[in-house]
Amino acid sequence: MTKEERILVTGGAGFIGSSVIERAIREGKDVHCLDHRNDLDNLSHLNGSVKTVNIDTRNKAGLKCFFEKYSFSGVIHLAAVSRVVWGEKDPQRCKEVNVDGTQNLLECLEETGQNPWFIFGSSREVYGEPASTPVKENSPKVPINIYGETKLAGEQAVREWSVRTGNSSMILRFSNVYGNEKDILDRVLPRFILRALKGQPLEIHGGNQLIDFTHIDDTVEGIFRTIDYLGNGCPVHDDFHLLTGKGTTLQEVARIISDYLGQDVQLVKKDCRNYDVDRFVGEPSKAISKINFKARVKPENGIPMTVDRFREVFLL
Repeated sequence: MTKEERILVTGGAGFIGSSVIERAIREGKDVHCLDHRNDLDNLSHLNGSVKTVNIDTRNKAGLKCFFEKYSFSGVIHLAAVSRVVWGEKDPQRCKEVNVDGTQNLLECLEETGQNPWFIFGSSREVYGEPASTPVKENSPKVPINIYGETKLAGEQAVREWSVRTGNSSMILRFSNVYGNEKDILDRVLPRFILRALKGQPLEIHGGNQLIDFTHIDDTVEGIFRTIDYLGNGCPVHDDFHLLTGKGTTLQEVARIISDYLGQDVQLVKKDCRNYDVDRFVGEPSKAISKINFKARVKPENGIPMTVDRFREVFLL
């Protein structure tokens, strides 16, 4: 990606979005952030280096006015109801944001004559409970929760737009990204770390779930390698996993934290939730071969790094 290109990051004030913007600014890119939240704390340290606009992707009229004013060479679409539990609590909002919002964005780009490459941030949740692991990009997609269903519908909208317009697009499926204080603190790994640092017991729904945890630094690196790939004549549409290919159970996560802190951590087991995927490990070989992406931060190293980061930021 050249410095002359202008990119848009939707959901840019979120965990992954703000990390992408931070790197783009560091590389001298012209980057805009589209986010409907009033809390822009994750971008405050950039001292106004990023141009921000407060628009909800459900507001198609607002989006169209924005795209009539600004044109972009690339769009990274991360705006979403981004947690499984939020989708279960408010399925209508999840659908409106993740499906209708994505469709609005694509239609407005088309209606204003823009032809950017398009990256869609998707999720492992589209596969549901896989019959076997590791899961490949062409594995069956049978989501078991609202969030996964809406992400799968968003993928289809991007695919249809790409075929219809001829614009390059990429679906990137993330898996349990973690790594710094910008994360949603009620997600499992940040919650574990904060409770352990406070000497509180860790609550686990089940405990034997096998999860492919991916460090934020690796996720951002994968996104930027994808940008370079899209700029070098890739197929019109493709999809990659950005993940480690290694599974870690929640009990192993608790042990890593406990060992690093040098203290016993009490585990409190709660009932499994019927919308949680029990086992997921992704196959990373396609991203390795196509964009030379390989996750470098292993959970046994990344989790202690995150503990140190939380200690520093939250003074614990």
